[in-house]
Amino acid sequence: MGIAVDIKSVTKVFGSGPAALQAFGPADLAIEAGEFVSLLGPSGCGKSTLMLMIAGLLDRSAGDIEVNGEHVSAPRTDIGIMFQDNTLVPWRDVQGNIALQLELRGIDPDSRAGRIRELLRSVQLEGFEHRFPHELSGGMQQRAAFCQAMVHDPQTVLLDEPLGKLDAMTRESIRTDLQALWLQRRPTVVFVTHSIEEAVQLSSRICVITPRPGRIDRVIDIDLPWPRDMAVKRSAAFTNYVRDIQEIFHGFGVI
Repeated sequence: MGIAVDIKSVTKVFGSGPAALQAFGPADLAIEAGEFVSLLGPSGCGKSTLMLMIAGLLDRSAGDIEVNGEHVSAPRTDIGIMFQDNTLVPWRDVQGNIALQLELRGIDPDSRAGRIRELLRSVQLEGFEHRFPHELSGGMQQRAAFCQAMVHDPQTVLLDEPLGKLDAMTRESIRTDLQALWLQRRPTVVFVTHSIEEAVQLSSRICVITPRPGRIDRVIDIDLPWPRDMAVKRSAAFTNYVRDIQEIFHGFGVI
């Protein structure tokens, strides 16, 4: 299917001179179109920094990144992006917040009305179209934010710990929704997380990132059937992946 995200010898250094801090890299990684790849590592290892560089929201100090065959030199509008803190504006309802992402891209929201309804149904927000963010739970806000990221049908989606502030039950529910949406349309997903179980459940491959300065220590193929429901999560194979990755981070001295 071709390479969707190509990371070549990428490094990020903050500051200069004696105060310079190498936050990430160097790193090389090729992500194929349609993959779900998790960047898994401890807090402060540079995984979010790498995602911001892929999005063109942060300059690289060295190396090169291509997304869908194009050199990244500025913020990209063709991707979908979602952060741990959602970007919902308080003065628009759910439907208006999703439509805002289309307006900012010069797309007529009326032309995507069906897509908006489809997304809301897929994340269990049907009937909440005209609710404002303060009327929603944290999980519902994140579901709405995910619809924002997906409404323009991006080929590449970047998710930066979008479930990090949610309770365990809500996280599990949204993981299921996220997995179903990915299986339906197969965009390329780069998912930042520090949860080993989450990465194993959602990923086709996991990039294990070392403590700062973050480097890709290894890339692990996750050979488990889809969808990865509770039966898969209870399997010995799932448990073995989680245990083996825990051992890697234990070797880093972080767990």
